[in-house]
Order: sequence, then C-alpha cells, then structure tokens
Amino acid sequence: MSGFKATQGETMRQAPMKQSEGPRPGFGAAVAFEFTKLWAVRSTRITLGVALAAQLAMAWLLGFSAWASGENGYESAMPAPFMALACLQLAQLFIATLAALAITSEYSNGTIISSLQAVPVRSRLLGAKAAVLGIVGLVSGVVLVGTGTLVAALAAGTYGAFTVSDMLLALSGGGVYLGMLALVMLGIGALLRSTAGAITGAFVLLFGLPQILPLFTVDWVQRVVGYLPTTAGQVLGTGAVEPYGAATAITVLVAWAGVLLGAGMWVFTRRDA
Repeated sequence: MSGFKATQGETMRQAPMKQSEGPRPGFGAAVAFEFTKLWAVRSTRITLGVALAAQLAMAWLLGFSAWASGENGYESAMPAPFMALACLQLAQLFIATLAALAITSEYSNGTIISSLQAVPVRSRLLGAKAAVLGIVGLVSGVVLVGTGTLVAALAAGTYGAFTVSDMLLALSGGGVYLGMLALVMLGIGALLRSTAGAITGAFVLLFGLPQILPLFTVDWVQRVVGYLPTTAGQVLGTGAVEPYGAATAITVLVAWAGVLLGAGMWVFTRRDA
C-alpha cells in the first residue's frame, strides 16, 4: 500500500512537468493547421466557385449593358476593371460567409474543442485563422477582379476600354478590400459564435446600411455612409478622391478590421469554448 502511494505521488508530481515540456505548435504550424482545415472542407471550394460564377455572370451583364447603352447613344463607357470591381457587391457576400463559417462552424459542430487542444494558445489560434482568411480574401479579390475584367471587356467592347493603371488599381483595391472584409467577418463570427447571426451581420453591413442610411438627410448620417467598408473599397479600387483618397480608404478598412477582429479576439480569449 505504501509503495502504491509513493508511486501515485511520484506520478502526480511528474505529470505537470511532462505537460509543460510538451511541444506547442508555433504560429507557422498553426497557420498550416488552419489552412488544411479550411481547404479540406468541400463547402470552401463550393463557396469560392459560386463566388467566381456570380462574379463572371455579373461582369458579363454589366459589360453587355454598357455595350447596349452605348450603341443606343447613351454615355455608358466605363473601364472594364471598374465594372469588375463593382461586381464584387455580390461576390463579396460569399467571401464574407466563408470567413464567418471558419469560426462559427467550429462552435456549431463542436470541433472548436479539438482546435484548442491542437493549438491551446487562443490568440495564436485566432491569429492563424486571420492570417489564412486574410490571404484567401486577398487572392480571391485579385482573381475575381482579374477574371471579371476579362469578361466585362469582352462584353463591353470599346465601351470597356481601360489602361494598365486602371487594372492595377482595381486588382489591388479588390484584393485589399476582400482581405480586410474577411478579417471583419472573422471578428463578427468570433463575437457572435452563430452562423446565422454572422451572415445576418454581413447582410446588414454590406447591403443594409449602404442602402438605408443614404435615405436619411441628416449630415452625420451621410458622413457615416462615406466610412462604411463598401465605400472605402470602391474608393481604393477606382482611385477616386471623393469623399477621400486612397490613404484614408486603407485606414478605414484597417480600422473596421482591427476593431471587430480585436473585439472578437478579446471575447475569444476570455470565454469558455
């Protein structure tokens, strides 16, 4: 009996030492872990495919509309990259949904426990998700605007003529915008833990507020419209100087992503899984 007690006590003393000495995955390993999880899910590929299909369909419709209007004597010329950038209004919803699902789906199916066991440092886990989703959003923006430009240019003909500068502006603006939007939605998802709630938030932020707020004639409400993410994305992608320039547009997007992702990080590190 005494020997058993001694062995038990020695085991209890050694257990914490083994746990503390166990290797913890670094940030690079956490990023690889999150990328594998994201891409292994079929819904990721389906969502990105639907986003691309929606972008190409919208680009063709907008390009054809510009061609038809121009042929009938209306002023409809617009650089094809800017048409593709405008078409992100629909495709962005799929990227936002993908980003939200990256965190909310883990709560709904219980795999958040496994994720925290694999990467026990919560700030590292959410930071890895942010890195992966930011890159996915950036690449998606570039691909969507690039392919949309080709389709819009073919459909619009001479009414979609553009320069290299137009193309670079739209590509960089679309990529940065969707990259920041992915971080915004990750923050909202971490805050709400609900897929339905996060997607509803995406609708309100991307469609509801830009459509409803302009109906109010109050000055401060009109100023708020200018600082919504959608407005900043259009300014950044077209090189517009109203209501502000590119530097302010980047600041607005970073502020939205920083505040919401920071709030999501704060809640994520303090709540139970």
